[in-house]
Amino acid sequence: MTNMNNPEELVINTDVDLFNTLDSGQSFSWEKIDGITNSYKGYFKDTKLIVEEQEKTIKIKVLEGEYNSNLLEEFENYLGINPKSIDGYNSLVEDDVIKPVINMYPRLRILKQPKWECIVGFITSSCSNLPRIKLHMKSLRKINNLKFPNPYEITVIGESKLRELGFGFRAPYIVNMANHLHNEQIYLEELEKISYVEARNKLVEVKGIGRKIADCILAYSFNKTESFPVDRHVLNGLIRWYRFPKKITPEKASDRAMKKWGKISSYAQQYIFHRQRLASRATNWGGEHKKLAISSDIY
Repeated sequence: MTNMNNPEELVINTDVDLFNTLDSGQSFSWEKIDGITNSYKGYFKDTKLIVEEQEKTIKIKVLEGEYNSNLLEEFENYLGINPKSIDGYNSLVEDDVIKPVINMYPRLRILKQPKWECIVGFITSSCSNLPRIKLHMKSLRKINNLKFPNPYEITVIGESKLRELGFGFRAPYIVNMANHLHNEQIYLEELEKISYVEARNKLVEVKGIGRKIADCILAYSFNKTESFPVDRHVLNGLIRWYRFPKKITPEKASDRAMKKWGKISSYAQQYIFHRQRLASRATNWGGEHKKLAISSDIY
């Protein structure tokens, strides 16, 4: 249910943990507002917003861009579903590694992001870090009047301009994917309809998209819950808690994890990722980060 009395200040009645969801490596569109608890500034589609978590509600303020009457419904969909409603949730709760994460962060969600922006974001993430990825994604909007450039607009912007903006070796990969979409070699709607394996195979055929990037795209935008992206945090977590071989490759680790969790793989992955990353931050950075991690995980 939503409140649309004031188009500039809107409310969604939903219980979601904004801090841990928006800071969970899924999206590169949000920045925490200093001094305001659980409040973020960022972009959703072609609208600049402030979103603030209050008790079982999300308050939205439109800063820039045209107000769309479907904004609330679309943003609520973007925030994903309550994990408690998925088939197989009990299996997650019964998992000795995942259960403590669910207990500590029961309102953590998997986002359902705009497809093209998600693709560009994860191509950009290759050999990069969160602040740089966010900076690069924001730069695309700055040169395109707030709006995120569509595939055709990316082909017009071109590789040279992307390199000038700091995308580096990723620039030709982004343009290449844009050409695939603009020339109708790949249809985004088709990727959502076909099976996970078929969709993954189509993505990894595109130069610049490897297994991990494809899995991230499919998990965080295309609702392929069989997907299990493996980065260094997830790999370390699988080795640490599930006794995966220390020399296992990310691809083999992903395959093994998918056999274990099946259709709820992306949810299992998100909890393992979150637990391991918070443990790593607490161990390496200390301070306030120790309060966020599970105490027994801190080295």
